[in-house]
Amino acid sequence: MKKLIAIIASFMLSSSAFAGSFGVGVSGSVFNIEADVKEVTSSADALSGSDTHTGTTKHNMVPVPAVYAEYNSDIFGITLGVEHIPGSADISKNMQKRTETPSSGQDSGSSTEYKANASIENVTTVYAEIPFGENLYIRGGYIELDVITDESGVQSYGDGSTEGINYGIGWKSGTDAGLNYKFSYEVIDLDTVSITGSSDHTVSGDIDTAGLKLSVGYNF
Repeated sequence: MKKLIAIIASFMLSSSAFAGSFGVGVSGSVFNIEADVKEVTSSADALSGSDTHTGTTKHNMVPVPAVYAEYNSDIFGITLGVEHIPGSADISKNMQKRTETPSSGQDSGSSTEYKANASIENVTTVYAEIPFGENLYIRGGYIELDVITDESGVQSYGDGSTEGINYGIGWKSGTDAGLNYKFSYEVIDLDTVSITGSSDHTVSGDIDTAGLKLSVGYNF
């Protein structure tokens, strides 16, 4: 990702010969986040043994702010940019819980409550926007982010990272004073993230998001 951002930045800084413009701005999105999660415990675990737990979590209407910088070229009106989402967003609105009471073994009759959740942060996207029709555009991008786990009563997994694609369709316009604005529908399709704990337990998740975005920026 750093090399890709550096290439885009180099192109933007060396594009003075083109009749394009630079822009910076902020955006606000409302995303629905969904994750299919699977935990596989190791057969070496003295308490639970080999077992598999699956589930789906959803967190709807998640507000997501972002900042961006972009170059609006005169080559077919294509825009190249970098977007960063500060802070973090929970994958699930509530901590996921389950209670287990073994019927045999050393913990027979003792109930244990297991809790887990995760959040995403350090979300960075490099993207291109290609215009078509009257003020319309399609967007495609490459995205990287970190997945931060939060659990209790279970194996500690640590954190992981993943990557994926960002695509969507939008409408943009602006004023002669340099103010511009965009409204879009976007989807983020991430690769499956898999994290292995110290006891060879494995947790994996397939995270997908979709939502609406409003962006306001200034070209100079």
